[in-house]
Amino acid sequence: EAAQAFFACEETFDVYPITSTSLFPLSSAPTMAPAESTLNNGEVKKGLTAAQRLQMAQGAAGIYFFFIQYGKFQESIFKYKSADGKKFNAVWFMQLIDALANVLLALAGRAYEGSLSNSNLPQQLLAMSGLGQVMSKYCLSASLAAGLSFPVATLAKSAKMVPVMIGSLIFGGQTFSTRQISQAAAIVGGTSLVTLGEGSGKSGSNSAAGIAFVLAALGCDGLVGGVQKRLKVQCKAQNRKLGPYEMMFWTNFWMAVAAFAFASVKGELKSGMDYCKANPTIMKQLVKLGLCGAMGQAAIFYTISNFDSVVCTAITTTRKLISVLISLAEGGGASKLGPIGWAGLGIASVGIMGEVA
Repeated sequence: EAAQAFFACEETFDVYPITSTSLFPLSSAPTMAPAESTLNNGEVKKGLTAAQRLQMAQGAAGIYFFFIQYGKFQESIFKYKSADGKKFNAVWFMQLIDALANVLLALAGRAYEGSLSNSNLPQQLLAMSGLGQVMSKYCLSASLAAGLSFPVATLAKSAKMVPVMIGSLIFGGQTFSTRQISQAAAIVGGTSLVTLGEGSGKSGSNSAAGIAFVLAALGCDGLVGGVQKRLKVQCKAQNRKLGPYEMMFWTNFWMAVAAFAFASVKGELKSGMDYCKANPTIMKQLVKLGLCGAMGQAAIFYTISNFDSVVCTAITTTRKLISVLISLAEGGGASKLGPIGWAGLGIASVGIMGEVA
């Protein structure tokens, strides 16, 4: 199922292609066999046709372009300072815009698929999943607002397997291979070295707060993983079909509800709008961030519908590393990282690439 494969590929956002005319909705997308796929007769099909290569290039280009742009907009928003020296800190306001952009695109996808009338879904679990994901995204954005660098935040977020593994071990009795444990250790250890390598440029309080927010985001990821597993089991038991655009719509709908509630309580609706009015550049970047996030998710769905989750995981995994390198190059961090930082980046990269190998 494309929706199930999506869980394993990318945060509804690490989050999420090509123009709309080149993207097939999942219901009408021609199903292509992946490069090394087992056919019904047990034979292994090797190689890709020219059409398959083109489709893979389209999906990869969409994921790379939109998610890299998403990361750049996110980073630039929290680095921006107004004329009076104030920085943007209305994080829940940002999450609201991001979620609404995804809701609109998913609504268009549902309309095309004819699934607008399907409301017989486990909304409680969908709401819990949406709340967990928006909390995770909030914590990641808050870590940037607190001064944590984009490369460190991105690498640390890649260690989401750690809380999932701990939760599965404690509550499910699941065991893990030496390779899986080594991969998680490499990401965590490498990220720690990168943090040490560039730590001299940040205040201790901001760095500590940023790391605390990332840890909270990872905790939310672990909870979301458990909720999504229950969601899939319940849908299967009740013979309910949850299409990918329905998943995208309802998850982001509840994310938007939660973001609106938190933004209202914290007064960020007004402060966010006031900041954007005084700094129109930020409003433009927020809108672009939402569009890139939504289009990036559409690119993921497109890739999954034509290939499989392994291909999609390979693309999204390498995208994270490219985002980190671009951030270091453009922000001048490459010269400040130092030998320890570069060693940490290399170790973390090995751990992240373990998802693909």
